[in-house]
Amino acid sequence: MRKRLRTKAMCAFALAAAAAMCLCGCAGKPQEPTDPEDLASRTRVVGYLPDWSYSFYRKLDFTALTHLNVAFCNPNGQGELSCSIPDADMADLVARAHAADVKVLAALGGGGGCDGYLPLLDTPEEMAEFNAKIIQYCGSHGLDGIDLDIELASNHKIWEYYAGWVRSLRALCDERGYVLTAATAQWVSEKVAPETYACFDFVNVMAYDDDADSASHSSYAFAEASLGYFLTQKGIEREKLVLGVPFYGRGYRSNGSLNWDSYVPFSDLIAVDVGNFHADLFEGVAYNGAELMREKCMLAKQYGGIMIWEVSLDAEGEYSLLAVIKGTMSETEA
Repeated sequence: MRKRLRTKAMCAFALAAAAAMCLCGCAGKPQEPTDPEDLASRTRVVGYLPDWSYSFYRKLDFTALTHLNVAFCNPNGQGELSCSIPDADMADLVARAHAADVKVLAALGGGGGCDGYLPLLDTPEEMAEFNAKIIQYCGSHGLDGIDLDIELASNHKIWEYYAGWVRSLRALCDERGYVLTAATAQWVSEKVAPETYACFDFVNVMAYDDDADSASHSSYAFAEASLGYFLTQKGIEREKLVLGVPFYGRGYRSNGSLNWDSYVPFSDLIAVDVGNFHADLFEGVAYNGAELMREKCMLAKQYGGIMIWEVSLDAEGEYSLLAVIKGTMSETEA
């Protein structure tokens, strides 16, 4: 039994959301605000900042980004969101971002962070109550929207409720001028229909951790294939597809399989040898160096922008990958 008291306000909240959902569908509807978001729609630079290394925001170049996703803001058993960033630091982070015209989103889920969501979504009443708490959390911290990073296998029961959840959040975000985005990969997208993806302002494609490639977990070819899949198989508009790139490398086992226990920050690779800035492989660890990152930026400019997991793994100064992205994404055609 999960009976909980619900206030009249929450009931009204749910009814308003339901009414909004009836009035407008997601398919084909332009979501993201037109000013100034429309001007940057093809040059988005989305950075994830984990709450376990949140202090990096104090030296982050916010002017290199258009969106910053705080990862991760996840619920307790009662659906109340939290993350490990102290309120004072969250307020400072949001203030610095807004001063640079950067939108800050609450990223929900993440790898290993999605197990508690299903009990909050499997009845209309629970979903409405949970959504109210998500919106309340964003409002209390001055955030600009929500990023759904649900990483569960395609046979998980949550996908039975995902479409309704997204439609409900879309209606609530529209009421408040919030951005609604998703992070996804081919392995989690099987049960998600094109009509559901149409509800998002844009979609971050996680084109890394490819365990089918024995040479690189995040090659240029994999980036092309990942974008192509969501463009053709899921019907997402080209300008709403954001290419995800890694600021880390992964190693391989002697049999050529990806070593999931390996996770090497780009900053560590530079600390060992600054020459790694111009390479893509170091002692069996495959990553994206400066040249490959520039190539991926040029590809991303043909779509809806580029996304980074995650900014605190970057090297500083002249060896910063974020600086490479900033420079390349701001270049204009000759």
